[in-house]
Amino acid sequence: PLLLFMLLAGSDGPMSAAVREWRRFLNDSGFATFTLNSYSGRGFSEASGDQARFGQFSQIYDVYRAVETLAKDTRVDGTRIAVMGFSRGGNAALYSAMLRFQDAFGPKSGRIAAHLPFYPACNFELVDQLRVTDSPIREFHGAQDDWTPAAPCRAYIDALAAAGGDAKMTEYAGAHHAFDNPHSPERYSDPKWQTSRNCLRREVDAQLVNAATGKAFSYADAWIEYRPSVQSS
Repeated sequence: PLLLFMLLAGSDGPMSAAVREWRRFLNDSGFATFTLNSYSGRGFSEASGDQARFGQFSQIYDVYRAVETLAKDTRVDGTRIAVMGFSRGGNAALYSAMLRFQDAFGPKSGRIAAHLPFYPACNFELVDQLRVTDSPIREFHGAQDDWTPAAPCRAYIDALAAAGGDAKMTEYAGAHHAFDNPHSPERYSDPKWQTSRNCLRREVDAQLVNAATGKAFSYADAWIEYRPSVQSS
């Protein structure tokens, strides 16, 4: 069986243009794909304007259960599943590599062979976040991203590599958020879109808190900003 790519959309929903284009490209290249829908089953189609609709790391649990399900399919080699996510889906593609999460919730069968996050949010400080799987982590980011800035991801990936993880980041000069989506050639923003780009979120007693205030993180915080932008490169 061929390597299978599990595709995870960002907050624009499971049928985002980026997911459609990557699925087409990968299929045309001879790879199998599986699009994971973390939205419809929860009763909504997107979260760009209301990021609080579901938890920051809910998609990680979805990934693990999907790996188990795919591993039962005789057409799939359950040990050759790459998780590829975009923006919020990139969060799951990245942090699903944490052994702490795998130990607690990971798939009972199958294995994630590679983690491929595109422009995730990395402004987190999580317990044991440097203890990750030995599967390769390859992160991709636009240097001009104003939705999920590149700098926190650069710091995290560098720290993972320094700790012995197989982690590398590719940063594209001049590129913005969703640089891989050919359907947004002009830079675009929406007044409803939310970003936590300037809010470091720290895990304290199993809760995410705003590191600047010590209070529980919320998308109602004054730190939340609006109108981040997207543009393809």
